[in-house]
Amino acid sequence: MRIHHPRPEVTLVVLDDDPAVADHARALFDAGHPLAVVSNHYSAVVPFMLGNNGDTVALVADVDDPSQFASAIATTERRLGTVAEVIRYRTDLPATAHNPAA
Repeated sequence: MRIHHPRPEVTLVVLDDDPAVADHARALFDAGHPLAVVSNHYSAVVPFMLGNNGDTVALVADVDDPSQFASAIATTERRLGTVAEVIRYRTDLPATAHNPAA
């Protein structure tokens, strides 16, 4: 009998210029949460490639280009599972001690 283990939902984080969003991505990464990080700057995603345990997809893409963003989501879902949320701005962050405004 084969036991089916559902794949966890994935968070896709867009790394732009907001340090709070980058901090959230690092916290998810450190916790081993399935995660995709996307930026139009290679240097922003490199730290997530290093020490990657297989639960992270790091991509370079322009998320303002609909086809590149769709491709990033498709790649993430093929590798990790369903993208459940996209975090790009501080206002997208869950309410925490680090983001009391949410």
